[in-house]
Amino acid sequence: MSGESRVKSPNPDEARSARTDSVKLGLVAAPEIPRKIAEKIAPELPDLLSRRVDDRLSWDISVVVDPLTGTDRESPEILDVCRERMLKEGWDLAVCLTDLPIYRGGRLVVADASAARKVALVSMPALGATRLRPRTREATIQLVNELYARIPELGKGVPQRDGQKRDEDGGPSGLHGPRPQRLVERRLTELVAPFRRVEPPDEDMKETKVDARFAAPGVPGHLRLWAGMVLANRPWRILPSMKRAVAAAFGMAGWVLVNPSIWMLADSAGLPRLLLLMVLSMTAIVAWIIVAHGLWERSDEEETPHWAKLYNGVTVLTMTTAVLLAYAALLTLVFVAAVVFVPGGYLQSTLQHPVGPGEYGKIAWLAASLATLVGALGSTLEDEETVRDAVYGYRQRRRQQDADDSENESSHRNAG
Repeated sequence: MSGESRVKSPNPDEARSARTDSVKLGLVAAPEIPRKIAEKIAPELPDLLSRRVDDRLSWDISVVVDPLTGTDRESPEILDVCRERMLKEGWDLAVCLTDLPIYRGGRLVVADASAARKVALVSMPALGATRLRPRTREATIQLVNELYARIPELGKGVPQRDGQKRDEDGGPSGLHGPRPQRLVERRLTELVAPFRRVEPPDEDMKETKVDARFAAPGVPGHLRLWAGMVLANRPWRILPSMKRAVAAAFGMAGWVLVNPSIWMLADSAGLPRLLLLMVLSMTAIVAWIIVAHGLWERSDEEETPHWAKLYNGVTVLTMTTAVLLAYAALLTLVFVAAVVFVPGGYLQSTLQHPVGPGEYGKIAWLAASLATLVGALGSTLEDEETVRDAVYGYRQRRRQQDADDSENESSHRNAG
């Protein structure tokens, strides 16, 4: 899948009529979410780059959709392939928005910039699941700044201001200021650490000709990564395939609702037991769906155990999110059914105390959990291909297809 949309900078106004040169910047985006984000931020970049990188230049932005490296996970390889695309398109600079998680030198990499290649990359899953558009936009601007400051020829055609000199890295001195240590500035509402510059450059950066690298530190960085990968999988797409399971659970819930023993059990169970039953029922249905649809990955010679654990963990989180959404819908339906079909006076006489929404809520909660555990367990989802498309993001589907193709080739060779 590939395509291109070009966004040109707006006509310069009189305040910027002194611009004498332009820089062609290409955004090479992976399909799906990276493509959507790239197309949204592209119209915003010309003005932002003029104000924050060099206001004497005009910026011509192009967006190309390209999966780039298939299932590879090496940052230098992505940079090299992105450079080839840059040369093919005739751009001056390129930023790759990849959907791959990237580890280099024991670090979770968020972004790399290589002046030798005139290319930078952003690993979008590492940006997390919230504020993805502004984070990608800010990261792109800073990475372009990193490249521009290190590539002297980009500013040669631009007349210098009075007294302005280019600094040791080749960038106009006084224009960039001190290099920021954070890729995306932290907001007061954020509870996780920001992305940090790797300084001094480590051996891996020197060997791969990476001039600037930003990493996601520790547990907060990995939480962002997992959240970003779950978002890329779009778990809400599974819900239409869960109609049969929800229908089976709702049918079972109907039987539970008309059983006075269940009313008394729900009333005396207490919140901890009700919560535990909900967790057990959801765990059971998630495990059943993963096993029934073959969603668990096994590591092989080409896949290190680390990657298998990562993708399996993301699969579990994706399915858990989808099941939680389905459970919420089921709980709402059961609560409405309980209020409508269970008379308040009869319920009060059974429980021997006044009743209100809380009692109906506990009955619905218990009924939904039992129905999920008993009624939906064993029900397969309606469209296995849709499930795989939702649980596996674009990159994981390619990995699965490559693995299936390799397995089929091996079977044919053995058969021959």
